[in-house]
Amino acid sequence: MSTAARSWWGRSSRHPRLGLAGAAMVCLLWPSLLVGQATDAAAAAGQQKARAALAATIQALGGQAWLNIHTSRDHVRMAAFFQGNPTGEVADAVISRELPGKERIESDKAKVVQIFSGSSGWEITYKGKKGLPAEQVDDHLRWEKYSLRMVLGQWAGDPATALLDEGTVQVERHLAEKITLMNAANDAVTLEVDAASHLPLRLSFAWRDRRFHDKNIDAVEYDSYHRIGGIATPFTVTRTHNGEIVLQEFLLRAEYNIALPKNLFDPDYAAAHLK
Repeated sequence: MSTAARSWWGRSSRHPRLGLAGAAMVCLLWPSLLVGQATDAAAAAGQQKARAALAATIQALGGQAWLNIHTSRDHVRMAAFFQGNPTGEVADAVISRELPGKERIESDKAKVVQIFSGSSGWEITYKGKKGLPAEQVDDHLRWEKYSLRMVLGQWAGDPATALLDEGTVQVERHLAEKITLMNAANDAVTLEVDAASHLPLRLSFAWRDRRFHDKNIDAVEYDSYHRIGGIATPFTVTRTHNGEIVLQEFLLRAEYNIALPKNLFDPDYAAAHLK
């Protein structure tokens, strides 16, 4: 019996009526206290396990080399889908990024350029520059907000982020550890990482449509990892929306921390120099 319980029992034993009531109260509360302590201990153990899994994932990706990427250029082949089925349309593109928040996509042999910078987006063709539809910009910003780099680079190291270890699951024939992260703004992401290699297999998040308030689930799957300059790079990336494939990217070549032209993300400069 704890010191507090012995003290209560000693006081109550001198008062028979109080003693009976007190003893009954201790008997009723004691199991709840034990359950509460066990629940807290289990939650703390789950948080610790999830944090260790995320740390292992960062190391598997390349550790500080992966965290310190500030520019990149990907040469990709993109396949389009409609209602989960391939449309047959395939396009090559060059995607340049400067962190944080800048991206340039060149397609159709650089005859069509899309630039995202901050909260704005533009499309540049031989006709000039025009703003991208708000829905497309919102989608880009959403993916940026819930990106693997944001989740592992910022959320995972924030003490205010709650971590939930959800055990092991199967992801495309891989045994995976499933972890859910919720940041201080109550944004949540679920990350599934390979139990053996610790590399990310799938990242998913839910969001509500502004107009219709429907709940949507977007996910991205990573496959065919190869190391480029010590950085684990997925050569196949598949995006899904509510369970249906919307885009697949097949990486042809990738470069990290390269010098990019200063005007690369300037839409006016791009419009003036697009051939």
